[in-house]
Amino acid sequence: MIIQDFYDYLIREESYDASALNCFAFRHGYDVKDGLTMSLGNMVRGYDFDMQGFHFKNSECAYIAGAFSEGTDTHLSIQQQLLDCDNGFAAKKYIRRPHEKEKRADWEEYNIQWMLYVVWQKCLGNEDFKKLLLSFPKDAVIIEDSTFQAGRTATVWGTRNMELKERLNSLKKELKARGKCKAAIKREQDKMRLGEWSSIGVFKGKNITGKVLMACKQALEQGIEPPIDYVLLHEARINILGKVLTFK
Repeated sequence: MIIQDFYDYLIREESYDASALNCFAFRHGYDVKDGLTMSLGNMVRGYDFDMQGFHFKNSECAYIAGAFSEGTDTHLSIQQQLLDCDNGFAAKKYIRRPHEKEKRADWEEYNIQWMLYVVWQKCLGNEDFKKLLLSFPKDAVIIEDSTFQAGRTATVWGTRNMELKERLNSLKKELKARGKCKAAIKREQDKMRLGEWSSIGVFKGKNITGKVLMACKQALEQGIEPPIDYVLLHEARINILGKVLTFK
């Protein structure tokens, strides 16, 4: 696929009808559907990998490192924290967010290609993650379910399913009225979301995370690379701890 065509596909709004497609919509790293654990998100622990001589403990930290990659003292300090961090959620909350104003001004010009590159390096550098991705069926539509997220990028990287949300909220009210605790309510919601109700509604959003994962899965199956824009990444001059990364 031509790189520009693929980029246009990545940023395109999508509608995934869960009643017609084999949707694997993950929200948590421990989500399981059809016997497959959907520990696919960048924040999931346990899938460390090497990338151009640097060892990252999760792909969220590697992704964030690209936002603070100009080689300044501040950026070098942030990157070292990211390399030391084994918790993607903590990295986003306690490392990225306090420094949001200090990220590169051109970050959004290359961040999607950087995400694709980072996830691909994770596939190449961690055999367990590679096997996990390849374990999903050929017709699997991988979706990041950000239905209950309120951030501005919720439907950029993921999707929302409003019909399913309404069902889950009704279930929550019913269980709460019956005196169920918060943990029990959450367990029942997850059980229904991934089981009996997994074919309800339409997931809407760009789903860039899901598309990146599917592109990497397809590339692994075909023995090729996904259509990464190496020229754009080269021109971005991404600096990790004083080393400007090189790209084919």
